[in-house]
Amino acid sequence: MKKIEIRDHRPKQKKKSRVPGLIRAGLTFAAACGIGILIGRASNVILPAATLTADNSTVHVVQDGETLWQIARPIADEEGQDIREIIYQLTINNELDQDGDLKPGQKLIIRY
Repeated sequence: MKKIEIRDHRPKQKKKSRVPGLIRAGLTFAAACGIGILIGRASNVILPAATLTADNSTVHVVQDGETLWQIARPIADEEGQDIREIIYQLTINNELDQDGDLKPGQKLIIRY
């Protein structure tokens, strides 16, 4: 019985280096971050300065046991508006839930 030996005489291929792919991925990531930063800075420039100075908002720090009704009452009296409208504006501007749960130390932006 004869034994047959099979040999592969093809030239061996070099393994592809991962370095060019990693460099390309790194450059793509850096370019995306740079574009994001430029867009972020440009979005601040879009608003005119008159809009920024005309914003008459104040920040109210919530005290222990304070409710939205207690915060909104003086504002409604001062502005001559319905207190429910002020509460609605407070919940929308500060992204509060429908319950209006407040925590001591929480900061509320009041715009009127």
